[in-house]
Amino acid sequence: MTTILNMCGTVRSVLVVLVISGLGCGEGSALQDLQLPALQLKGWSHPIVLDGSTITLEGSGFLPEPLVVYNLRLDGPGVALGIQPVQRLDDTHLEFSVGAEFLNAVPAGSPIFNGTVTLSRILLETHQQDSVSLPVQFRVLENMEPLITSFSSEGNVLYPGDEIHVEGNGFLLKGEGHTVIQLKGSFKTKVPPETKPLQAIIPVNGEDRDNIRFTLTPDILGIRPGTFVGAIEVTNQSKTGQLPGIGIPGIVRDLKAPRIDFVSPPIASRGQRIVLEGRGFVSTDPFYESTTLIRLEGTFDVAKTSNTLVLDGPSALALFPDGFKSNRVMEYILRVSPTPSGDLTGLGLTAGTFTGTITPMLVSGPETVIGDGIQTSLTIAPQRQVVFVNFLPGFSTTVAEMGLGFVEQAIKDRVLAVCARDYSGINIEFRADRPTDFAEYSVVEVGGADPNNAGLFGLDNTKGKDVGNLRFNDVIGGTNAETREQGYFAFGGVFVRSFFQLSPSIPGVDPLPIASPRFDDIFGIFMPLLNGTPVYPNDPRQGFINEAVRVLGNLVGTTVTHEIGHSLGLSNIDGEFHNIGDNPGWIMDAGTFRPFAERAEIDGWGAGFFSNNNRSYLEYILPIN
Repeated sequence: MTTILNMCGTVRSVLVVLVISGLGCGEGSALQDLQLPALQLKGWSHPIVLDGSTITLEGSGFLPEPLVVYNLRLDGPGVALGIQPVQRLDDTHLEFSVGAEFLNAVPAGSPIFNGTVTLSRILLETHQQDSVSLPVQFRVLENMEPLITSFSSEGNVLYPGDEIHVEGNGFLLKGEGHTVIQLKGSFKTKVPPETKPLQAIIPVNGEDRDNIRFTLTPDILGIRPGTFVGAIEVTNQSKTGQLPGIGIPGIVRDLKAPRIDFVSPPIASRGQRIVLEGRGFVSTDPFYESTTLIRLEGTFDVAKTSNTLVLDGPSALALFPDGFKSNRVMEYILRVSPTPSGDLTGLGLTAGTFTGTITPMLVSGPETVIGDGIQTSLTIAPQRQVVFVNFLPGFSTTVAEMGLGFVEQAIKDRVLAVCARDYSGINIEFRADRPTDFAEYSVVEVGGADPNNAGLFGLDNTKGKDVGNLRFNDVIGGTNAETREQGYFAFGGVFVRSFFQLSPSIPGVDPLPIASPRFDDIFGIFMPLLNGTPVYPNDPRQGFINEAVRVLGNLVGTTVTHEIGHSLGLSNIDGEFHNIGDNPGWIMDAGTFRPFAERAEIDGWGAGFFSNNNRSYLEYILPIN
């Protein structure tokens, strides 16, 4: 339980159960009455200890260190040792490192230690102290003999970038030194046909005494397919010296070429993630001078012109992945980038269909390996603008102020429905959840009060009018230092509390010239500021509730569509951000020309719409077909 305790001007967050009676700010701290959670010790992590070992203590009641301090003491035959520092990891784990002081008290090579470890917890405010002890048994060594019993990867074959699992015992842990694994023998390749001696040295640390995992990086076996024949040797290099161990002779492992098994989705558009699954992908690493490229060889049929581009041999397309999740999964994002001349280029720019082979191509230093690809088709769909409508906490606060908190989700649903309606026939999609399938998408934040203190309904604070929608990742929200430097308001988004200015009657709010008593008619019965009663469960005023949800959704939704219109490059008039003059129902009119009834879609007003020139522009930059 988390309780916030405020005493005499001191505020602390205390992870304890408080039993408090008659708290005051007189003499004597209320912390005297605290009942701290029980302190327990349940485990000591290492039966074998070396110089540099990190010992983890498991238990409970480990409070945060700003509130308490910990003292640790080790007692046994001829040993009385205070241990510092002790670090808290979480509520149930503490740790400390073994160093010279510990080894002076319990030297390496001494008999097995049988004793107790005692943990004291001291509350800083009151010096209240409690302690708990745990019997412990361990042995201190300078080094230990490692043993390898297995060396495995999936299918007992190797691919570049594989995770190798080594089992055995006696492995050194972090801080104690390194367990050094050596692959000694020969490596035979078919292309070119040659056999070379191999001695790869791999310094690692165990996950525990019995398990080691490491990645098959290009410096170990290279990237060319072939066969390793030889032995696995192991040595422990502790802080005091080296101790050879027991490895495995007679190892034979094939190193395979990388492969692509699956590409998804089969249809993608600009900004979308294409996921490639297989095995043997090597991530980009300057140290190894390595990466994996995606090679497309076949034909590309351009949808708009029906032209066919041949991608073959030197003209094959090589794509640089945007990320690697492992050596089995990489992704490519259909990005578009500007050229020095201002044009756009990139695979996501042109709609069409690729048919052919998608193949992984490994590069490491001077070596290049073309792996096994997949015969497939990949359709590049027309550009789709995805928009994440991010409802901020300020939106919830404002909706609650309007007495509509109980129907907040219905209002959000209406906002999204209005956005989809206004952009019907345009290749744009509005989402309430942050996209995971697209890496490039726009964001519009819907909050409460205007942080610019200007009473704005909304503001596109992006870099500027994006004619042609060259940017697919605008953020209408937050603060933009560039716009501030240019003398404009810095905070962008949609500010729902500013709609209070559409009421002529809300106390403390200056109404706008476009304010209307119809605002009070619709929202007044729910808004406490207008002496209304908020919506409650099983509220019989369902008809009025539905209308309030519809109208507020319209107000917010059309403001979102207006601000997104700016980020897409509207109004489609050179040098203008809005339509010229007052045009009834036009979404991109300036705010002063859009009265409450028009925005709310009441009293005979229907849905707003884009003017013909604006809609033609939107259909041109974001066509559905």
